[in-house]
Amino acid sequence: MKPTQMLTDIQGQPDSLRQVFAHQIGAGAGELRGAAALLGSAHRIIFTGMGSSLSCAVPAARHLMAHGVCAEVLETSELLYFGLETIDSATVVVLISRSGETVEAVRVLPQLLERGASVIGITNVPGSAIARKATCTIFINSLPDRMVAVQTYSASLAVLLFLADAALGRPLDAWSALFEETCALVATTIQSSIAESEDWVEFLSSATMVYLLGRGPSMASALEGALMFNEAARLPSSALSTAHFRHGPVEIVDSTLRAIVFASQAATRNLDLALATELQTMGAGVRVCEAPSSVAPFQPLVEIVPVQIAVCALAISKNIDPGAFRFATLVTATESGFQGPAARG
Repeated sequence: MKPTQMLTDIQGQPDSLRQVFAHQIGAGAGELRGAAALLGSAHRIIFTGMGSSLSCAVPAARHLMAHGVCAEVLETSELLYFGLETIDSATVVVLISRSGETVEAVRVLPQLLERGASVIGITNVPGSAIARKATCTIFINSLPDRMVAVQTYSASLAVLLFLADAALGRPLDAWSALFEETCALVATTIQSSIAESEDWVEFLSSATMVYLLGRGPSMASALEGALMFNEAARLPSSALSTAHFRHGPVEIVDSTLRAIVFASQAATRNLDLALATELQTMGAGVRVCEAPSSVAPFQPLVEIVPVQIAVCALAISKNIDPGAFRFATLVTATESGFQGPAARG
Protein backbone atom coordinates (compact mmCIF):
# COMPACT_ATOMS: atom_id res chain seq x y z
CA MET A 1 0.00 0.00 0.00
CA LYS A 2 1.50 3.33 -1.09
CA PRO A 3 2.59 5.55 1.83
CA THR A 4 0.50 8.69 2.35
CA GLN A 5 0.08 11.10 5.23
CA MET A 6 -3.36 9.65 5.95
CA LEU A 7 -1.84 6.17 6.27
CA THR A 8 0.78 7.60 8.63
CA ASP A 9 -1.99 9.17 10.71
CA ILE A 10 -3.89 5.86 10.80
CA GLN A 11 -0.77 4.01 11.92
CA GLY A 12 -0.12 6.63 14.59
CA GLN A 13 -3.37 5.98 16.45
CA PRO A 14 -2.12 3.49 19.08
CA ASP A 15 0.68 5.83 20.20
CA SER A 16 -1.64 8.82 20.03
CA LEU A 17 -4.26 7.08 22.18
CA ARG A 18 -1.65 6.09 24.76
CA GLN A 19 -0.43 9.69 24.85
CA VAL A 20 -4.00 10.91 25.34
CA PHE A 21 -4.65 8.50 28.21
CA ALA A 22 -1.38 9.41 29.93
CA HIS A 23 -2.34 13.08 29.80
CA GLN A 24 -5.84 12.52 31.14
CA ILE A 25 -4.59 10.58 34.19
CA GLY A 26 -1.59 12.90 34.58
CA ALA A 27 -1.30 16.59 33.77
CA GLY A 28 -4.89 16.82 32.56
CA ALA A 29 -6.51 14.93 35.43
CA GLY A 30 -7.66 18.06 37.23
CA GLU A 31 -9.41 19.43 34.16
CA LEU A 32 -11.08 16.08 33.52
CA ARG A 33 -12.30 15.81 37.12
CA GLY A 34 -13.65 19.36 37.08
CA ALA A 35 -15.51 18.81 33.82
CA ALA A 36 -16.86 15.47 35.07
CA ALA A 37 -18.22 17.11 38.24
CA LEU A 38 -19.95 19.72 36.10
CA LEU A 39 -21.39 17.08 33.79
CA GLY A 40 -22.52 14.97 36.71
CA SER A 41 -24.53 17.88 38.15
CA ALA A 42 -26.40 18.60 34.91
CA HIS A 43 -30.14 18.21 34.48
CA ARG A 44 -29.69 18.23 30.70
CA ILE A 45 -26.62 17.17 28.72
CA ILE A 46 -25.95 18.01 25.08
CA PHE A 47 -22.91 16.80 23.14
CA THR A 48 -22.37 18.93 20.04
CA GLY A 49 -19.89 19.17 17.19
CA MET A 50 -19.57 19.19 13.42
CA GLY A 51 -18.24 16.42 11.17
CA SER A 52 -15.99 13.99 13.02
CA SER A 53 -16.44 16.06 16.18
CA LEU A 54 -20.10 15.09 16.09
CA SER A 55 -19.54 11.41 15.27
CA CYS A 56 -17.10 10.92 18.14
CA ALA A 57 -19.70 12.00 20.73
CA VAL A 58 -22.10 9.12 20.10
CA PRO A 59 -20.39 6.47 22.28
CA ALA A 60 -20.13 8.82 25.28
CA ALA A 61 -23.80 9.76 25.04
CA ARG A 62 -24.80 6.09 24.73
CA HIS A 63 -22.54 5.23 27.68
CA LEU A 64 -24.37 7.74 29.86
CA MET A 65 -27.75 6.53 28.64
CA ALA A 66 -26.82 2.93 29.45
CA HIS A 67 -26.35 4.09 33.04
CA GLY A 68 -29.65 5.94 33.26
CA VAL A 69 -28.42 9.44 32.35
CA CYS A 70 -30.18 11.27 29.51
CA ALA A 71 -27.80 12.76 26.93
CA GLU A 72 -28.32 14.20 23.46
CA VAL A 73 -26.05 14.45 20.43
CA LEU A 74 -26.85 17.49 18.30
CA GLU A 75 -25.06 19.07 15.35
CA THR A 76 -23.71 22.48 16.40
CA SER A 77 -25.29 24.30 13.47
CA GLU A 78 -28.69 22.88 14.43
CA LEU A 79 -28.15 23.96 18.02
CA LEU A 80 -27.11 27.45 16.88
CA TYR A 81 -30.11 28.10 14.65
CA PHE A 82 -32.84 25.82 15.96
CA GLY A 83 -32.06 24.84 19.55
CA LEU A 84 -30.97 27.83 21.61
CA GLU A 85 -34.45 28.53 22.92
CA THR A 86 -34.31 25.26 24.86
CA ILE A 87 -31.06 26.13 26.68
CA ASP A 88 -31.08 27.24 30.31
CA SER A 89 -28.90 27.23 33.43
CA ALA A 90 -29.63 23.54 34.07
CA THR A 91 -27.97 22.60 30.74
CA VAL A 92 -24.38 21.46 30.31
CA VAL A 93 -23.14 21.52 26.73
CA VAL A 94 -20.07 19.50 25.72
CA LEU A 95 -18.75 21.52 22.77
CA ILE A 96 -16.29 19.55 20.62
CA SER A 97 -13.92 21.10 18.09
CA ARG A 98 -10.47 19.68 17.39
CA SER A 99 -9.23 23.11 16.25
CA GLY A 100 -11.25 25.06 18.81
CA GLU A 101 -12.03 27.54 16.03
CA THR A 102 -14.87 25.86 14.10
CA VAL A 103 -17.19 28.66 13.02
CA GLU A 104 -20.43 27.23 14.39
CA ALA A 105 -18.78 26.40 17.73
CA VAL A 106 -17.29 29.88 18.05
CA ARG A 107 -20.67 31.48 17.29
CA VAL A 108 -22.78 29.29 19.55
CA LEU A 109 -20.51 29.44 22.61
CA PRO A 110 -21.29 33.03 23.77
CA GLN A 111 -25.01 32.47 23.21
CA LEU A 112 -24.94 29.34 25.35
CA LEU A 113 -23.17 31.22 28.13
CA GLU A 114 -25.63 34.13 27.88
CA ARG A 115 -28.46 31.67 28.49
CA GLY A 116 -26.77 30.44 31.65
CA ALA A 117 -25.55 27.09 30.34
CA SER A 118 -22.22 25.65 31.37
CA VAL A 119 -19.96 24.71 28.46
CA ILE A 120 -17.25 22.05 28.53
CA GLY A 121 -14.87 22.66 25.65
CA ILE A 122 -13.14 19.65 24.09
CA THR A 123 -10.27 20.68 21.81
CA ASN A 124 -6.79 19.73 20.67
CA VAL A 125 -5.55 23.35 20.59
CA PRO A 126 -4.98 24.83 24.06
CA GLY A 127 -5.00 28.51 23.03
CA SER A 128 -8.03 28.32 20.76
CA ALA A 129 -11.23 30.35 21.11
CA ILE A 130 -13.12 27.42 22.62
CA ALA A 131 -10.31 26.72 25.09
CA ARG A 132 -10.21 30.35 26.21
CA LYS A 133 -13.93 31.01 26.52
CA ALA A 134 -15.62 27.78 27.64
CA THR A 135 -16.63 27.32 31.26
CA CYS A 136 -13.96 24.63 31.49
CA THR A 137 -11.84 22.87 28.90
CA ILE A 138 -10.38 19.44 28.36
CA PHE A 139 -7.25 19.39 26.19
CA ILE A 140 -7.30 16.18 24.14
CA ASN A 141 -3.50 15.96 23.68
CA SER A 142 -3.77 13.92 20.47
CA LEU A 143 -1.12 13.70 17.80
CA PRO A 144 -2.29 15.99 14.97
CA ASP A 145 -3.71 14.94 11.60
CA ARG A 146 -2.85 16.43 8.25
CA MET A 147 -6.48 16.95 7.20
CA VAL A 148 -8.79 13.94 7.57
CA ALA A 149 -9.62 13.42 11.25
CA VAL A 150 -8.05 10.08 12.17
CA GLN A 151 -5.90 10.37 15.31
CA THR A 152 -7.91 13.34 16.53
CA TYR A 153 -11.17 11.46 15.91
CA SER A 154 -10.17 8.38 17.89
CA ALA A 155 -8.61 10.53 20.61
CA SER A 156 -11.72 12.71 20.95
CA LEU A 157 -13.92 9.62 21.13
CA ALA A 158 -11.74 8.19 23.90
CA VAL A 159 -11.64 11.44 25.90
CA LEU A 160 -15.42 11.79 25.73
CA LEU A 161 -15.82 8.25 27.06
CA PHE A 162 -13.36 9.07 29.85
CA LEU A 163 -15.42 12.18 30.67
CA ALA A 164 -18.73 10.31 30.64
CA ASP A 165 -17.43 7.55 32.89
CA ALA A 166 -15.85 10.04 35.29
CA ALA A 167 -19.19 11.84 35.47
CA LEU A 168 -20.65 8.54 36.68
CA GLY A 169 -18.18 8.64 39.57
CA ARG A 170 -15.63 6.13 38.32
CA PRO A 171 -11.83 6.59 38.55
CA LEU A 172 -10.15 6.82 35.16
CA ASP A 173 -7.07 4.84 36.17
CA ALA A 174 -9.29 1.79 36.68
CA TRP A 175 -9.41 1.61 32.88
CA SER A 176 -5.64 1.38 32.41
CA ALA A 177 -5.47 -2.33 31.54
CA LEU A 178 -8.60 -2.24 29.37
CA PHE A 179 -7.43 0.79 27.44
CA GLU A 180 -4.00 -0.71 26.83
CA GLU A 181 -5.72 -3.85 25.52
CA THR A 182 -7.75 -1.62 23.21
CA CYS A 183 -4.65 0.20 21.94
CA ALA A 184 -2.93 -3.11 21.24
CA LEU A 185 -5.99 -4.34 19.36
CA VAL A 186 -6.08 -1.13 17.32
CA ALA A 187 -2.45 -1.74 16.37
CA THR A 188 -3.02 -5.33 15.23
CA THR A 189 -6.18 -4.33 13.37
CA ILE A 190 -4.24 -1.68 11.49
CA GLN A 191 -1.71 -4.28 10.33
CA SER A 192 -4.31 -6.85 9.31
CA SER A 193 -6.35 -4.21 7.49
CA ILE A 194 -3.32 -2.99 5.54
CA ALA A 195 -2.73 -6.59 4.48
CA GLU A 196 -6.33 -6.70 3.21
CA SER A 197 -6.25 -3.29 1.51
CA GLU A 198 -6.27 -4.71 -2.04
CA ASP A 199 -9.34 -6.76 -1.18
CA TRP A 200 -11.05 -3.57 0.02
CA VAL A 201 -10.22 -1.80 -3.25
CA GLU A 202 -11.64 -4.69 -5.26
CA PHE A 203 -14.75 -4.70 -3.08
CA LEU A 204 -15.33 -0.96 -3.59
CA SER A 205 -14.07 -0.37 -7.14
CA SER A 206 -17.41 -0.87 -8.91
CA ALA A 207 -19.55 0.69 -6.18
CA THR A 208 -21.83 3.61 -6.93
CA MET A 209 -22.80 4.09 -3.29
CA VAL A 210 -21.68 2.87 0.12
CA TYR A 211 -24.01 2.58 3.08
CA LEU A 212 -22.45 2.28 6.51
CA LEU A 213 -24.84 0.70 9.00
CA GLY A 214 -24.65 0.35 12.75
CA ARG A 215 -26.47 0.76 16.03
CA GLY A 216 -25.87 2.24 19.46
CA PRO A 217 -22.24 3.31 20.01
CA SER A 218 -21.37 1.90 16.57
CA MET A 219 -23.38 4.66 14.94
CA ALA A 220 -20.22 6.70 15.54
CA SER A 221 -18.35 4.40 13.15
CA ALA A 222 -21.13 4.55 10.56
CA LEU A 223 -21.15 8.36 10.65
CA GLU A 224 -17.38 8.70 10.63
CA GLY A 225 -16.94 6.08 7.91
CA ALA A 226 -19.44 7.81 5.64
CA LEU A 227 -17.72 11.15 6.21
CA MET A 228 -14.34 9.70 5.25
CA PHE A 229 -15.60 8.00 2.10
CA ASN A 230 -17.17 11.27 0.98
CA GLU A 231 -14.28 13.58 1.80
CA ALA A 232 -11.16 11.46 1.26
CA ALA A 233 -12.12 8.90 -1.41
CA ARG A 234 -14.90 10.96 -3.08
CA LEU A 235 -17.24 7.98 -3.12
CA PRO A 236 -20.85 8.87 -2.26
CA SER A 237 -21.74 7.32 1.08
CA SER A 238 -24.37 7.48 3.74
CA ALA A 239 -24.74 6.41 7.38
CA LEU A 240 -27.92 4.87 8.76
CA SER A 241 -28.86 2.61 11.61
CA THR A 242 -29.33 -0.99 10.50
CA ALA A 243 -32.93 -0.79 11.68
CA HIS A 244 -33.62 2.43 9.73
CA PHE A 245 -32.22 0.83 6.58
CA ARG A 246 -34.99 -1.78 6.71
CA HIS A 247 -37.64 0.94 6.76
CA GLY A 248 -37.54 1.82 3.06
CA PRO A 249 -33.90 2.46 2.06
CA VAL A 250 -33.52 -1.30 1.45
CA GLU A 251 -35.31 -0.68 -1.86
CA ILE A 252 -32.09 0.73 -3.35
CA VAL A 253 -30.25 -2.60 -3.05
CA ASP A 254 -28.69 -3.92 -6.24
CA SER A 255 -25.34 -5.33 -7.37
CA THR A 256 -23.66 -1.89 -7.31
CA LEU A 257 -24.49 -1.21 -3.67
CA ARG A 258 -21.82 -1.76 -1.05
CA ALA A 259 -22.77 -2.04 2.61
CA ILE A 260 -20.46 -2.01 5.60
CA VAL A 261 -22.21 -3.32 8.70
CA PHE A 262 -20.81 -2.65 12.17
CA ALA A 263 -21.79 -5.56 14.42
CA SER A 264 -19.92 -4.91 17.67
CA GLN A 265 -22.89 -4.24 19.93
CA ALA A 266 -24.00 -7.31 21.87
CA ALA A 267 -27.63 -6.19 22.16
CA THR A 268 -28.16 -6.08 18.39
CA ARG A 269 -25.31 -8.18 16.96
CA ASN A 270 -27.55 -11.01 15.76
CA LEU A 271 -29.90 -8.56 14.06
CA ASP A 272 -27.02 -6.71 12.42
CA LEU A 273 -25.43 -9.92 11.13
CA ALA A 274 -28.81 -11.07 9.86
CA LEU A 275 -29.13 -7.88 7.82
CA ALA A 276 -25.66 -8.39 6.37
CA THR A 277 -26.61 -11.90 5.25
CA GLU A 278 -29.91 -10.69 3.78
CA LEU A 279 -28.22 -7.94 1.79
CA GLN A 280 -25.74 -10.42 0.33
CA THR A 281 -28.62 -12.69 -0.68
CA MET A 282 -30.23 -9.69 -2.38
CA GLY A 283 -27.10 -9.08 -4.48
CA ALA A 284 -25.30 -6.30 -2.61
CA GLY A 285 -21.64 -6.44 -1.67
CA VAL A 286 -21.31 -6.58 2.11
CA ARG A 287 -18.50 -6.39 4.64
CA VAL A 288 -18.86 -6.74 8.42
CA CYS A 289 -16.64 -4.82 10.83
CA GLU A 290 -16.68 -5.65 14.52
CA ALA A 291 -14.68 -5.55 17.70
CA PRO A 292 -14.87 -7.95 20.65
CA SER A 293 -17.07 -7.20 23.65
CA SER A 294 -13.99 -7.60 25.86
CA VAL A 295 -12.93 -4.04 25.01
CA ALA A 296 -16.34 -2.43 25.65
CA PRO A 297 -17.05 0.48 25.57
CA PHE A 298 -14.07 1.10 23.27
CA GLN A 299 -15.20 -1.08 20.33
CA PRO A 300 -15.70 1.96 18.04
CA LEU A 301 -11.96 2.67 18.26
CA VAL A 302 -11.25 -0.76 16.77
CA GLU A 303 -14.10 -1.34 14.31
CA ILE A 304 -13.44 1.93 12.43
CA VAL A 305 -9.85 0.95 11.52
CA PRO A 306 -10.66 -1.30 8.52
CA VAL A 307 -12.79 1.49 7.08
CA GLN A 308 -9.99 4.03 7.55
CA ILE A 309 -7.66 1.73 5.60
CA ALA A 310 -10.33 1.04 2.97
CA VAL A 311 -10.86 4.76 2.39
CA CYS A 312 -7.14 5.41 2.15
CA ALA A 313 -6.52 2.50 -0.23
CA LEU A 314 -9.47 3.40 -2.45
CA ALA A 315 -8.33 7.01 -2.72
CA ILE A 316 -4.83 5.92 -3.72
CA SER A 317 -6.27 3.54 -6.34
CA LYS A 318 -8.15 6.53 -7.83
CA ASN A 319 -4.97 8.67 -7.84
CA ILE A 320 -6.43 10.85 -5.10
CA ASP A 321 -4.18 12.07 -2.31
CA PRO A 322 -6.51 11.42 0.67
CA GLY A 323 -6.71 14.67 2.56
CA ALA A 324 -5.79 16.94 -0.36
CA PHE A 325 -9.15 18.65 -0.32
CA ARG A 326 -10.39 20.64 -3.29
CA PHE A 327 -13.04 22.71 -1.55
CA ALA A 328 -12.95 22.09 2.21
CA THR A 329 -10.40 23.55 4.63
CA LEU A 330 -8.76 22.11 7.74
CA VAL A 331 -10.69 24.57 9.92
CA THR A 332 -14.16 25.50 8.69
CA ALA A 333 -14.11 29.19 9.57
CA THR A 334 -17.03 30.43 7.46
CA GLU A 335 -20.64 29.34 7.02
CA SER A 336 -20.71 30.17 3.30
CA GLY A 337 -18.36 29.86 0.34
CA PHE A 338 -15.70 27.31 -0.50
CA GLN A 339 -12.04 27.42 -1.44
CA GLY A 340 -10.50 26.56 -4.82
CA PRO A 341 -10.80 27.97 -8.36
CA ALA A 342 -13.73 25.71 -9.26
CA ALA A 343 -15.67 27.08 -6.30
CA ARG A 344 -14.79 30.69 -7.09
CA GLY A 345 -15.97 30.31 -10.69
